[in-house]
Amino acid sequence: MAVTDERLRRMEEVARKRQFGLRVVLEDLENARNISAICRLCDAFGVQFLHVIHRGIKPIILDKRASAGSHQWLTVIQHPSIEDCLNELRSMGFRIYATHVDATAKEFTQVDYTGRVAIVLGNEGHGVSETARQLADERIVIPQVGFVNSLNVATATAIILAEAFRQRRAAGLYDTPELSESERNELIRQWLEREKVMAPSRD
Repeated sequence: MAVTDERLRRMEEVARKRQFGLRVVLEDLENARNISAICRLCDAFGVQFLHVIHRGIKPIILDKRASAGSHQWLTVIQHPSIEDCLNELRSMGFRIYATHVDATAKEFTQVDYTGRVAIVLGNEGHGVSETARQLADERIVIPQVGFVNSLNVATATAIILAEAFRQRRAAGLYDTPELSESERNELIRQWLEREKVMAPSRD
């Protein structure tokens, strides 16, 4: 089925707002619904690059209802270890913010998200690894006042990304494309190809 002009304009509009400098890193998440929900959040807030630490041989299977098909719009980069991932991001000029509750952690609203920033979220049971904490530039925490001092990882991602979006939008980072024209065109080409593949499953 040929793409309509309206559909192409929508893709161009979305591509213009995709953020190169805001990344999400998922370290050893086990629940497919959580990963899928985070894919949906990344798409909503313009995060194009999702980094996943996944040591398994089999590919990650997402929950299609939780992701609402959003994974097809993302660039998912798989890494064999958190060291490989964070060292690569640091070499690209990214600051690393690891979510972790301890006395040295800053409230998530007290750090700057307007530069190149990667937000690391950890396993549902034990959080981010000691390696991730040591490699991070900052440890960040969402303050809470309830009896249970923990949040679902997808919920935590939503809260942090909303703050990152607020800061970056106020700084005008969604007004001027971060991706070059050639990068945006390549992204649109990939989206069109994936949409062709996905189309039969929606019928």
